[in-house]
Amino acid sequence: MNYIWEMLLKADKQNIKREDVKFVHAKMSSPYMEISLNDLNLTSLPEDNVIEVNEYYRFYEIFKDLFNINIEESQELREVLLDILLHYLGELDLKMGLCKTEFYKKFLFKDILNSVFGEKLAKDILCFEKEELDVLLNGFITIYRAGISLQLFKEVLRKIFVNSVIYISKERPKDVYIYLDEYQEKKLETKINVIVETFLPINMKPLIFWDKHFGIIGLENTMKINEIVMIE
Repeated sequence: MNYIWEMLLKADKQNIKREDVKFVHAKMSSPYMEISLNDLNLTSLPEDNVIEVNEYYRFYEIFKDLFNINIEESQELREVLLDILLHYLGELDLKMGLCKTEFYKKFLFKDILNSVFGEKLAKDILCFEKEELDVLLNGFITIYRAGISLQLFKEVLRKIFVNSVIYISKERPKDVYIYLDEYQEKKLETKINVIVETFLPINMKPLIFWDKHFGIIGLENTMKINEIVMIE
């Protein structure tokens, strides 16, 4: 992690508010790195969320006079100003790096929260974690571009319920058997309902199984007593 924008993305991933990250002037730093870290292999933010920055690495013209060693007054004010400006520059980095799809997803998510796609989805989508939400929004974009498909449904489901398995009945090809390998609870019920209602083709019938698999003749590991459910 070598740039201020990477720190902001790392905060997102750790569910830390970006404004809770504090950028400070690094008293000792490498001229070849923007972020000054004691551990170069660090993969998460420090516990206090304080990031030491060599602001001269990319922004010398902006900050060259802010921490002039010959100026001692208003030290606290200059530290606050540094933090504000680095947050602004970090956000600017991210916006400049956004591709068209990312812009679409931002507007799409805003529309969902504003109930453009219904009040139920606006409420239910809040159950998803940040990475899961990104999977959903990518799926929405794919629907707009290519339409609904069983393959898209499978991809979205496997990325959110990572141990899930999908079976299609040979005798009833419209029946979709979905094994989630999760204990049933309200939040997960909401998630699977959103995925099914949004991505499963309307002519398919979902049959959902939670922590107990259904028995399949010929597969011994699915025929264990008290560990399977029977279906008609």
